[in-house]
This record gives sequence, C-alpha cells and structure tokens, in this order.
Amino acid sequence: MGGKKSKVDPTEFIRDCPNGRLDKKKFLQLYERCFPEGNAKNYCKYAFDAFDQNDDGTIDFTEFLFSIAITSGGDLDTRLTAAFDLYDISNDEQVDQKELVKMITALYQLHGKAIDGAHDNPKTRAAEILAALDINNDRKLSKHEFIAGCKNDPYIRAILAPDA
Repeated sequence: MGGKKSKVDPTEFIRDCPNGRLDKKKFLQLYERCFPEGNAKNYCKYAFDAFDQNDDGTIDFTEFLFSIAITSGGDLDTRLTAAFDLYDISNDEQVDQKELVKMITALYQLHGKAIDGAHDNPKTRAAEILAALDINNDRKLSKHEFIAGCKNDPYIRAILAPDA
C-alpha cells in the first residue's frame, strides 16, 4: 500500500520473527527499513490494526502474506477494498474527512513527500476527494463510493491507493 509495488519482503518476516509473530514494534522497524526516505510511524499505526485480522496484537505469517497479497497483487477491486479497509480507521464501513486526512498524511510521511503548497495539503486533498467521490452528499465515503470513485478517476486512485 505504498508505492508502485510493495517493498515489504516476506523473507524479512521470517528472519525477524522466528516465532512467527510480528508485534507493532517489529512491524514499524520492518517498514522503516523498507521506506528509509520517509517516516513510517503513522502509516504503521493504521496498517498494523488493519492487517491484524484477529485483533490479537500481533501479525502472524498468514496475516502478513495476506496483507502483501491484497495490497500488491490481485484484481483491482480486491486492492481497492484493502485500501478502503485501511482508510476506515473507525471500522464503521465508511471513511470521513478526518480519516482521509490522517491516511493521506501518513502516506505522505511514509514516502517522505514534502507538502508543497496548498494543493498538497492533506486537508485540501481530503476535501477535494470527498467532494468528488461522495455521491450521496453525506460527507462520508461508503465502500462503494470509494471503490467506484477510485476506479473512475486515476488521479484520485494514485493518491488513495497507489498500488491499485
């Protein structure tokens, strides 16, 4: 979920986690090695919770492989669904402007992207994306709105789901 193809290598999981479990600290360290040009802390906070499917506070090898597979392979709908689930921080099946701002900020930080003017400001980006994709004008994106909007607008897809 962060670049043209995933930079995260499954062999690093095996090397770093001989017990088969990745905790939040090791997850962050893994992403820091994979994205040395940026700050992975915020992204990892959200990604860890999304990838820890059974909510046990660790990511096992199966969850790790699944997270790589859905974010860097598979069909477009699957990758966009994974992106939506990552953005849906509150797990309420919708993404609001605050969640968009948090995730856009986290992605900018992950990739070491400087905010260059008002157009790159995460709040501005989030407002523009919400205005473009929120079909029913409820100020939130449903999974359907998110996926349809990303499929129909390559520019927005490049911002919200760069791997899709």
